[in-house]
Parts: sequence; C-alpha cells; structure tokens
Amino acid sequence: MPNAAERMKLLAQDFFSKNDLGSEQETRISLFIQAIKTTNASILTKIEFQPFEWEPYKSLHKQYFKEIELSTLLNKATNWSTNPFVYMEATQLNLKLWQMAEINQYMQSPFSVDEVFYSYLALSHAFMAEVRVLPVLPPTMPLNTPFLSAIQEIEEENGRQIQAQIRMLKGIELPISQERKEEIINKQQTVVQSCFCDLLAAVCKIPEEQ
Repeated sequence: MPNAAERMKLLAQDFFSKNDLGSEQETRISLFIQAIKTTNASILTKIEFQPFEWEPYKSLHKQYFKEIELSTLLNKATNWSTNPFVYMEATQLNLKLWQMAEINQYMQSPFSVDEVFYSYLALSHAFMAEVRVLPVLPPTMPLNTPFLSAIQEIEEENGRQIQAQIRMLKGIELPISQERKEEIINKQQTVVQSCFCDLLAAVCKIPEEQ
C-alpha cells in the first residue's frame, strides 16, 4: 500500500494528466524551490570562510554556486502569477519548511564536524532527492518551455550532486552510532517529503483529507 507521500504524488500525476501548468502552479513550485536553493546557498557561504578538507570543500563550493545559478535561472523562467494569495500561501509553506527543518541551527554558528553538520548534509540530500517535479508530470508533456527546461536542469544537477552527498554522508567520521545517523537521515527525509506533499496539494488544489 502506498504511503502518504506516494499517494500525493499519484494524485498529482492524475491532476497533471488532465491539466496543464499555469502561472499559479509555476509560481508555487518556483517559490518553493527557490526557498530551498537560497537557504542552501546562505548556509554554504560559511564554507568559504572556514578551513575544510579539500575534497568536501570542492563539493560544497560547487554546490554553493550551483544553488545561486539555478535559483536565478528559475526566477527568469517562471511565468509569475498576479494573484497575491498565491504568494501569501507560498510564504506560509516556506516558513513551515524553515521551522520543521530547524534551519536556524545551521545559520547561527560555524560548521564543525559534528551532528549538526551531519544533519545539514542529510537535509541537503533530502532536498535534492525528494523535491522532484518532473516525475509527477505526464511523460508526454513537452519540456521545451522555459520553466520546464529550468526544472529539468535543476533536477539533473540535483542528481549529480546527490552522489557527492551520499559519499560524504557515508564517509564522514562522527562520534555517533550508525543507528543515529540513519535516524537523522530518515527525519530529514520525512520533513522534506511532508512539505513537498503540501506543495503538491496546493499546486493541484488537492484537499488535505485526500
């Protein structure tokens, strides 16, 4: 039996099999992804001012600039809505994500090789692994619009970044158990899945009880 996240994705697939993307849908998706990208970039600025081992620095440095590049690309590609309520609701969802993911803890202090840093890596991995728009769209939908072209580029880049993140999550040495590491990864995955489901529900106007 599919879980809640899988059921929401099936409902979104059904919606988009009957409806095209409009400006309100593009706006909601864009604001959510931009919130993730700009948050990640803000957190990753710290690596430019701290000593890091070369290999993880290269990976995080590349991600920092990619987040900025892809966010600005998406901004240009989006057909922005003129409905103010869309922006209000998107702001509420982004605030919920900020609170559930406890973003403040990653902003407040320098990076150390500790549980907080591991939690951030797990969150960043969840962002890239769980927030995927293209799988809920019909395979026949053309991707040659500016918006969908930008989404495709973002998700392809996310796929490449995920491999580096998995290596760091597996390779980082911390004084915590493997069970605790898995608990952190699962928690971050659940948080991002929940907010992405909320996004899909808003985009597709799916009632919460479904």
